[in-house]
Amino acid sequence: DGRFKCCFAVKLQNSINDTRRSFMKKLMAKLCLVTFALSLLFGSYQYILSDGQRAEAAVQEELRGVWIASVYNIDFPSKQGLSVEQMKQELDGILSNAQAMHLNAIFFQVRPTADALYRSNLYPWSMYLTGTQGQAPAQGFDPLAYLVAEGKKRGIGIHAWINPYKITRGTVAKPNWDTSALAETNPARLYPDLVVAHSSGELYLNPGEPMSRYLVLQGVKELLDRYDLAGIHYDDYFYPDGNFDDKATFAKYGQGYSSIEDWRRHNVDLLVQETYELVHQKQGVVFGISPAGVWANKSSNAAGSNTTAGVETYYDHYADTRKWVQKGWLDYIAPQIYWQIGHKQCDYATLLDWWSNVTRGTGVKLYVGHAAYKTGDSNQGTQWTDGQEMARQIAYNRANGNVDGSIFYGYSALKNNVLGIKDSVTGLFE
Repeated sequence: DGRFKCCFAVKLQNSINDTRRSFMKKLMAKLCLVTFALSLLFGSYQYILSDGQRAEAAVQEELRGVWIASVYNIDFPSKQGLSVEQMKQELDGILSNAQAMHLNAIFFQVRPTADALYRSNLYPWSMYLTGTQGQAPAQGFDPLAYLVAEGKKRGIGIHAWINPYKITRGTVAKPNWDTSALAETNPARLYPDLVVAHSSGELYLNPGEPMSRYLVLQGVKELLDRYDLAGIHYDDYFYPDGNFDDKATFAKYGQGYSSIEDWRRHNVDLLVQETYELVHQKQGVVFGISPAGVWANKSSNAAGSNTTAGVETYYDHYADTRKWVQKGWLDYIAPQIYWQIGHKQCDYATLLDWWSNVTRGTGVKLYVGHAAYKTGDSNQGTQWTDGQEMARQIAYNRANGNVDGSIFYGYSALKNNVLGIKDSVTGLFE
């Protein structure tokens, strides 16, 4: 009787265990199905939610950046000839301000002209560091290496901002065409046949010469090989506005093109496409460009924006920015929409909507370049005098639902909290 009870208890327990295992298997199967369904649902939530809901969900994913200009000692270094400790203090201050505003990206101008704010075998040290082009900072200090290392500690990605083709800065009244004033290792000295003097008072590498493109690309490769960068970033200077003395170059290389304009656009296309391919050889690094805000006015091109801008990148810089997005040659585009909402010639809202339509569905992210530097300048319109134009623009971006971030130009306005702009930006990004 006892053995029967014992055997019965064992069988009963085994039966219970079998039932429990069967139940758990079925439960786990159902949970897997539910998890899979939820992953599908939330993986494609952006196609289900409204634009407003998508924008709210994407706020935490925004890129929040600032351009740090070295040309003319605008942002860093504040003047030429600073000691290493002074330069470190200035870079630390930039990082601290960025962190306080909840920014996560710095676009650092490492090549303002054909010179470098980093250790390079191709370009001489920048005069904006020491006052003399080609002269290295004391103790071999490398500003880019320091910024990358310190930025990493704060969770701030550093993008190397390059001006591809400019060799010198100058003006019509004070042209800067004297290559003998450049360092002996400057590409303009080593390859004088590539240099074009432009009516703006500046020297350019000729974009139509394959060697010019090669030098730019080798400079990018050097940066990728030596630094743990978040990205490579080009500004809006390709071909300059106005007449460019490259007819002989067109005769040499332009066979098969119906016009010199189409050939120039092809040259810039090649640079962009080849830079994208080069950058993507290094995992985790992105490539983007910040062109002037208007691709083309509608009056010039039916596909253009309803604007009347004085500069159209397609016609003036031979930069077909719309095509680059459509071809997927960029990870992001950051048009400089440097006008206020309601501007008569170039309304911010009109341009934001146009760029949103261009990028939507392409996989190319849209970051907006904002004119923080106009804050407090009454000459730019009354909208810039209340300190809230940045807040209005970012609110418009988020309502659009297809904007992935913002980059501010005019670091000093943010640093000095002009009309409370630093407080405003900090509040928006909390």
